[in-house]
Amino acid sequence: MEVSGTSTPACAGRPEHLNTSTLPSMRFLIQFIAIIVFAYILQLFLPWYYVAVASFVMGFLLKSKYNFLAGFLAIALLWFVMAWIIDSSATTDLTERVAAIFTLPKKGWLFLMTSIIGGLIGGFSALTGGLLKRKTKTFNN
Repeated sequence: MEVSGTSTPACAGRPEHLNTSTLPSMRFLIQFIAIIVFAYILQLFLPWYYVAVASFVMGFLLKSKYNFLAGFLAIALLWFVMAWIIDSSATTDLTERVAAIFTLPKKGWLFLMTSIIGGLIGGFSALTGGLLKRKTKTFNN
């Protein structure tokens, strides 16, 4: 936007808390949702480690600025919600017994540890997919 020969940024009149450059990009949100959906579908039919394939593919196809964060948060949220749903529909106290084996005070800590492990798998897979896309771009040029 140009005013009387001086150039001003397009967001100069906006308050700092509404500056869109500090918000996550739409590509990040699309990648986040796509990882959750694709990983959930794969987990219905395939073993648990196919969440890494889902994160890798979405990291490659939908590369964003925050690949690791998108993969970490998507898989961590997916596994936390799935563990909570499975536990709430169970008729036994299996999660409390498993938490006791790991000397965790409550079963919520078991959900947290499960989601962190899944998040690390998803985060590193999405990061690897994004880095491979960057490497193939430089290789093709």
